[in-house]
Amino acid sequence: MHSLAEQLYQKSTHFLSELIQNADDNSYETSAPTLNITFTYSNKTLRIDCNEIGFGKSNVEAICKIGRSTKASLGNTTRYIGEKGIGFKSVFKVADVVSISSGHYSFKFDKKETLGMIAPIWDEFPDFRLPNNTSVLLQLSADYDTGELEDELKSLDPRLLMFLRKLKQINVTSYGKFGKMWRTSLGRHDAAPSLEGASRVNLHHNAAFSSFEVIRFPVYNMPEDPKRLGCTASEILLAFPVSPSGEPWIAPQKVYAFLPIRDHGFKVGTV
Repeated sequence: MHSLAEQLYQKSTHFLSELIQNADDNSYETSAPTLNITFTYSNKTLRIDCNEIGFGKSNVEAICKIGRSTKASLGNTTRYIGEKGIGFKSVFKVADVVSISSGHYSFKFDKKETLGMIAPIWDEFPDFRLPNNTSVLLQLSADYDTGELEDELKSLDPRLLMFLRKLKQINVTSYGKFGKMWRTSLGRHDAAPSLEGASRVNLHHNAAFSSFEVIRFPVYNMPEDPKRLGCTASEILLAFPVSPSGEPWIAPQKVYAFLPIRDHGFKVGTV
């Protein structure tokens, strides 16, 4: 528990990034439709659905334990995001009860119980079960200010999809006060690489579209990192914004480590 307390993030909404990271590292059926994650907020609850294959025994064990990840022994696999096996625990910055439905499994964590953040309680999922999806339902703490959560959901940027490996769509629906609904969709579509080796990535944010020319640089023989055992290779990506006709579009872009870090004033997006 001391390890958990030290590594939980200060920003309460960081768990959204952790859940997006997990979704990108998930396994999917080759026949699955667009790989996506959906956030639905309503009345102090946040539901997350992802059309991944679903949990196996090792996934359940990893999500229960501290400092363990199913990605820790993936050899020299490049561009896996998760590393500490603790990111999912960041949901407890905002939630008291976390219910999970995935594959044959249905259980919950209750922060108010002894070892409630690591000991699963086998229980029926409290909402409808969505076939072929992993679903997570967060019952937000009574004293949590949901305004920060709603603002973070509304500020999600489609450019983060450009530096992820698998995830192609993020959907958000929020039911605010008096049932007022707000909805957005972020998406990515990859075009065929050009003769020069760059690939075109097209993004949409509802009806707004943007395009980027992405160049990849493989990096080998990386030094040993205890957080990524056996990982000796990675990639650096440079993303150049362009107009629909292919003309450069000059504007400051954020630097990413898969997910956004900050704007350093560069005119090109990087990871």
